[in-house]
Amino acid sequence: MEKLPPGFLSLGSESAEFSFPDLLGTHRTPPQLPDEIIEEILLCIPPDDHEHLLYVALVCKRWACLLASRGFRRRYRERHRTPLLLGFLGNLIDTGGYARFIPTRAFRPVHPDRHDYRAHDARHGRVLLNRIARCGDVFQGVEAALIVWDPITDDQWPLPPLQRDQPVHNWTAAVLCATAGVGTCDHLDCLPGDFHVVFVGIDDKEMFASVYSSDSATWSEATSANLPHDHLNEAVLPALAGNALYFVFRMGMTMLKYDLATKVMSVLPIPISWYLRRVVPMAMDDGGLGLAEVDMQSNLILWSMEVSADGDVENWVVSRQIDLRTLLPAHALAFCVVAVADAVGVIFVYTDDGVYTFNLNSGQVTKVFSYGFYDVIPFVSFYTPVLRAALDR
Repeated sequence: MEKLPPGFLSLGSESAEFSFPDLLGTHRTPPQLPDEIIEEILLCIPPDDHEHLLYVALVCKRWACLLASRGFRRRYRERHRTPLLLGFLGNLIDTGGYARFIPTRAFRPVHPDRHDYRAHDARHGRVLLNRIARCGDVFQGVEAALIVWDPITDDQWPLPPLQRDQPVHNWTAAVLCATAGVGTCDHLDCLPGDFHVVFVGIDDKEMFASVYSSDSATWSEATSANLPHDHLNEAVLPALAGNALYFVFRMGMTMLKYDLATKVMSVLPIPISWYLRRVVPMAMDDGGLGLAEVDMQSNLILWSMEVSADGDVENWVVSRQIDLRTLLPAHALAFCVVAVADAVGVIFVYTDDGVYTFNLNSGQVTKVFSYGFYDVIPFVSFYTPVLRAALDR
C-alpha cells in the first residue's frame, strides 16, 4: 500500500496508525538574539535605573559582559549624555578632616572612608586627594602627598612630590581629563584615560603653577606670576569653563584664571556685593563662566560673565535669582553656597539645618547632609553597576 504523508490515517486492513511531525521543535535550541539587538534594548534603560541594570547583569554572563564592555558603555553614555550626581565627598569634622563618600544614589565605593586623606577636587570621574598628618606626625607638606582616586573602580594613582626650593604657604589644585581645554574629548568615556592635575601655589617669592601629566608621570616646569595681595581660597572648588580653570581668592573680590592652552595666569575682578563673602565659580550652560552665591536675604544669585571679543571681562550680570526661603523648610536659613556640580546643574547650599541641594533644572530641593564638615566635593560620573558583577562571575 502506498505510504501516506505523516499525520494521515491509514485506511488499510492493518490497524490505523497516526504520525505527528515535530512541529514545535521541542528538541531544538531556540536561536539567540544578536548582541546588536540586545544592546538596542538595553540602551533604553535610563542611567538612574541602577536596579534594572543590575537585574539584566544577573540574567547570564553574556549579558553581564555585554553591559561591562567599553563599547556598550560608550554607546550608553552617548545615548543619555548627562552623567549623574552619584554623591559627594565630605571632609568631616568628626573624622579630623578625613574624607568620606556620602552617596546620593545607589552607588557605593568599595572604600567610602578615605582615612588620612582629604578630598580636594573632583572632575571627569576622578577625585583629587591629599594626605593629611595624623596628630603627632611630622608635617610633610600636603602638596607632597597627592593622589588621584577613581571611586568606581577603586584605582588610585600617587603623584610624585613637587620639587620646590621655597616652602609653599598656600595652594590649591584641580584634577581633569588630559584633553580638557583643547576640545578633543566629550568626557563621556575618558576613563581610564590620561589625566592632568593643575597645582597652583604661593611661596615667599611668587605665585606659580605646575601641571602633572599621568602620561609622562612628571610635573611640568612651573610658570609664575606676580604675588597677589591675597591668598587662594582652598575651600572653594575651582571651575572649568572653556579652556581655563578659575580659582577664587579668599577676600572674594578677585579670581585667578589659568589658561590650559597657554599656561598663563591672570587675575580677574568679580562682582562685589559685600566684603569677604563666599562666591563659587561654575560653568554656565553656554560654556561661559559664572558665579553662585547666597545674599543676605537668602537669595541664590547666579552671575554670568560677559567678555569682549579680545576675551577681556566687560561686565557681570545676574542671570538668575532664586528666593530660597520659598523652597527650604522654614527653620532652614540659607547661609552660603558650598559647592556646585555644574555638569548636572546642582548647587549645594549650607543652612543652619544642614546641607541642601538645589537642582537648577527641576527646582527640586533635597536635604543631603546634616553633619559638621569642612568641605563638600560633588562627585559626578556615569556608573554602570554591573561592572563588578561581570568581572566577578
